[in-house]
Formats: sequence, C-alpha cells, structure tokens
Amino acid sequence: MGKRRGRGEGSIYQRDDGRWIGAVDLGWSSGKRARKVVNGRTRAEVVKRLQEVQPAVAQGLTLAPDRLTVETYLADWISQRIPGTVSLRTEALYLRAVSVYINPSIGKVRLTKLTPSDVSGMLADLETQGYSPSTRRMARATLRRALRFAEQDGLVSRNVAAIAEGPKLDRREGRSLTPEQAQAFLGAVVGNRLEAAYVITLALGLRRGEVLGLSWEDVVIAENAVVLTVCRQLVRDKGGVHLSDLKTAGSRRTLHLSGPLVEVLERHHRRQEAEELVRGKRWNNESGLIFTSTIGTPLDPEQFGKTVPKICESAGLGHWSIHELRHSCASLLIAMEVPLEIVSEQMGHASIRVTKDVYGHLMPKARARAAEAMRTVLFDVIVPERPPLFTGLATQLATSEATDSYSEVVNRTFVGRPGLDPGTLGVFPECPGTSLSVQICWPEGVACPPTSTEVLSRLNSWLDSWLDLRS
Repeated sequence: MGKRRGRGEGSIYQRDDGRWIGAVDLGWSSGKRARKVVNGRTRAEVVKRLQEVQPAVAQGLTLAPDRLTVETYLADWISQRIPGTVSLRTEALYLRAVSVYINPSIGKVRLTKLTPSDVSGMLADLETQGYSPSTRRMARATLRRALRFAEQDGLVSRNVAAIAEGPKLDRREGRSLTPEQAQAFLGAVVGNRLEAAYVITLALGLRRGEVLGLSWEDVVIAENAVVLTVCRQLVRDKGGVHLSDLKTAGSRRTLHLSGPLVEVLERHHRRQEAEELVRGKRWNNESGLIFTSTIGTPLDPEQFGKTVPKICESAGLGHWSIHELRHSCASLLIAMEVPLEIVSEQMGHASIRVTKDVYGHLMPKARARAAEAMRTVLFDVIVPERPPLFTGLATQLATSEATDSYSEVVNRTFVGRPGLDPGTLGVFPECPGTSLSVQICWPEGVACPPTSTEVLSRLNSWLDSWLDLRS
C-alpha cells in the first residue's frame, strides 16, 4: 500500500484529453474548501508548477488566479481600493499612470508571473518613448503601491516593483529671482486687482492652491502680531474647483505677516468690499475667500498660475512661473541667512531634509561660517599655546644659556643602532608649556662637536633625515 500524501502536498492526475492536472488544498475559505489548480502538457510540468506554488501556500498566501493579468488587477485596484484613500487629483494621476504608462507595456502579463525585469523593461520602454525620469518614477511608484495591496492580500509573494531599480533623477537647481528682480515684479503688480495674491505668493512662498484657498478667517491677531494660518488649498479635479484640506501636518502652518503685507491685505479687503457692494445679489463668496473672481466665486488655480509669466514678461523680466516665485522666496530667505529649519516651516515642507535637498546648494555662506567657527574654536585658542618642538629646540640651542649648559646635558651613552635609527639619537623634550631641555647622546667613538653652532648644524641634518624617513 502506497504512502498517504501529506497535507498541502497536492494531487496530480491526467484528464481524458491527455492534459495533466495538479491541485493543492488551501483549506477552508468562506465556508468552502479552496484549492489551487494548475495544469500542463506533461506530468513533469505540473510537478514543477506545484513546487512553485507550495512555498506560497505554506506562507498562507491566497494566490492570485493564473489568468489574472496586471491590467485586470490594476483596474480593480483603481475602482475598489483607491477611492476615499487619496484626493481626487491623486486618483486621477494614478488612473493616468495605469492607462498611459503601465498597461501598454506589461498590462497583459499575468500578475503571478510579473518579475522585476518586466518592470525594468517597462521603464526602459518609457525612456525610449522620451518620457522624463520623473514620469518614469511616478509610473513605478504607482505600480509599487498597487502591488503592495496585492502583497498584503496574499496574491503575490513579493513586490517586484519595489525590487526593480528606479530611474535616477538629475538634480536640477531651480531658478530664483534676484532681490532687484523681485522688487521689479512687485512694482509690476501694483494696482493689479490681485496684487495682494502675487505679493503673498512671493513674500511667503505659498503654493498657488494655498494662496487661493485662504479665507479672511485665517488672518488673526495673536501675541501682538498679525498671523496667517495656511490650512486649506483650492484644487481642480474631475469634480471641478473646490476647497481641500492640506494633506500633511507640515503643510499646515502659521506665518507672521510683516507690516507691508498687512497693508496690502487691507487695501485688497477694501477693494473686495466695494466689489461686493457693486455686484449685490450676484456676489457669491460663501467660504469667505480672500481672493475670488469679480462675483465672489473661487478662482481657477491653473488660470491664476498662467498670469504670472505674462506679468513677468511685460515687466521685462523674461518668463517666470508661479512656482519659481515660491522658489525665489526660499532662496531669498537663505540668502538673508534665515535658519534652514525656519525656511522649512515657512515653505511647508514635510521635513527639513526636503528643504536641504532642494535648497542646500544655496548655502555657501553657511558652510563658510561653519568652517570659520571651527577654526576659531579649535585653533585660535589651542594652537598658540602649543610650542613648536623643532623651532623651540633650535632656538634654545642657539642661545647662550643653551651653550653654557651644553656640557651638562651631553653624555656618551650609546642609544639606538648606528646607521639604522637616526631617530634614536635621543631628543627628549619636556611637557609643552615649560622650558625645553634637550639630551643629545653620541655613540662611542664619535667626537663631540665643540661649539653650539656645529650642534645646531648636525641637529638640522638629523631632522632632515628623520623627516625623509617619515615621509
């Protein structure tokens, strides 16, 4: 009688049509016995496939159906797992990444057969098509997040998108307005209906959505200062233009307003009150936004951003984007030696590391100050108190006092090996900070030099030989 199969070893049999079938018991699921079935043309092929499946079964993985493709899985991920977990704008970015970048390359590959080389091939295809490193990075990030869900559900044993090497991004140093250019820009927006919006964008470094999402309730007086709280943004997605809370705690911040900013906001407030009076019932600003259309409705962030290049070009500054106004704010703050952690808070970065990565190249003054500070601490005080050994030795030997005491410090005790150790001729200085005494020992049979000048000459020759050996 044959040996009974162990649990999870699977069974293999041949159908009437000649194909071989293998099955592995997955246990009970939702009140039913679940099995993983594989098939092949030969018994050896089925045995090999069962051997590939059994380790995953031992780990408790559910295992995706053999015919489940990457395209089918991603469609279910987009429609079932993503809604409600991210903003509508991010959801739209995921959908575009799946439909435009991922599916055309690996959409037909079976999910369980997807390998890191398949992901690398997809990235190579995108590069061949001329897509930028940031676009390729976004495609890989989308696939990595989707496969993380598949890994959690036990459909795959590993996240191959996380294993595959991502594209390297070239570090681009963004442009920044000089102080003179920034002042010229501010002069160009004087009298503009949205002057205050442009001034705040440059002076506070806000994103375009953050500027348009400000309300009058966000401006308050606290601790004898006027402060502005940034907590919402105006976004455009498939649902239209609407307000949305900022995603991260670092993005939500409170900023102090200088006197000129307070004045420009006050002028804008009076302008807005006049517009509301003129529009009457047509005025519609339910959210109390600071910057609105001429009838009080929210502005389109994309259209607002497009006005900045036009203003810059009309002012003779060339083409500058609204994001470069934000970049200029950070650059000017760093140029004024504002601490990096304060700049990070002002910009609403998730961490100071982000600020350092983006704006670290703008800090040569800070690096120079660091070098100067260490020079002052380590060398200005300590080095002068440390007497130079060789200079002190030669100086004392050349003095009359050293000459007078010469006969007292010289003896004829042999030290070291002649011809091999010039360094063992016996120079023994006392502790730094005290007077220096020297003991010079000459080998037997070597005549003692009669004068201090000859002592100094021989000592210098010995020092040269010693230094040559050390180098």
